[in-house]
Amino acid sequence: MLKLKDEEVLYMLETQIPELLERRPELEPRAFRAFLRVFTTKEETAAILAELREFHGEFLHFRTEVNERFEQVDQRFEQVDQRFEQVDQRLDGIDRRLDGVEGELGSIRNEMRDRFDLLQSFLGRFQTRTGRSLEDVVAGALRAALRRPDIKPEQLRLRQRLVDEHGLVSRGRQRRFEVDVLAEDGQLTVFEVKSYCNADDVDALLDRVVLVRGLNPGRVVEGVMIALSIEADVPQRCTELGLTLVHRGEVIPA
Repeated sequence: MLKLKDEEVLYMLETQIPELLERRPELEPRAFRAFLRVFTTKEETAAILAELREFHGEFLHFRTEVNERFEQVDQRFEQVDQRFEQVDQRLDGIDRRLDGVEGELGSIRNEMRDRFDLLQSFLGRFQTRTGRSLEDVVAGALRAALRRPDIKPEQLRLRQRLVDEHGLVSRGRQRRFEVDVLAEDGQLTVFEVKSYCNADDVDALLDRVVLVRGLNPGRVVEGVMIALSIEADVPQRCTELGLTLVHRGEVIPA
């Protein structure tokens, strides 16, 4: 298990967590609960946390008057720094408890990465970085769009080249299709991610769903359109064709 140095722990507590909460204030309750799990058995540290929460509330209330109250705020920060020095002397014995805090931060990082992957997919980039495959990036985009943290890269079958040999959707012509599929137990989900979607795009997705359904008898095959911007008639068209639509974080089931 990786053991953080004392200074690294203090830097995370004094700098990284406040910066995170400044960017995403809705995460404050989660951060506070994780912090409590680390120190809740130590009475003196619990008092420090109570003092920090009280000070945080005062800081937000008087932020517009910060110039006039700067001297008072500075004194409170000095008190907090002194108390953290006492906490620092006890950090050696709480390494395992810090795992809980690291887990919270890790889940936040993963969520932010998935949302970035979704944004990249809307832009049509699907860029991969060191140690990440295209399946990793697309899985992250699907997790963010469908709110499905269980989706894994190994479940994806990307850019599958299929031929409509029996004219299922081609009216006798052997058309070729490129299909992206999420494969789960007994179910296949044909999906498409677009920055802009119109009714023709919905019809094209249906063709792919019908083809995959015809090539996989006995399996449930569904279609999902994920779009950043849509024409007004797209929701109704998806409903008529039995396709799920995901638009700006809202999932409209078939």
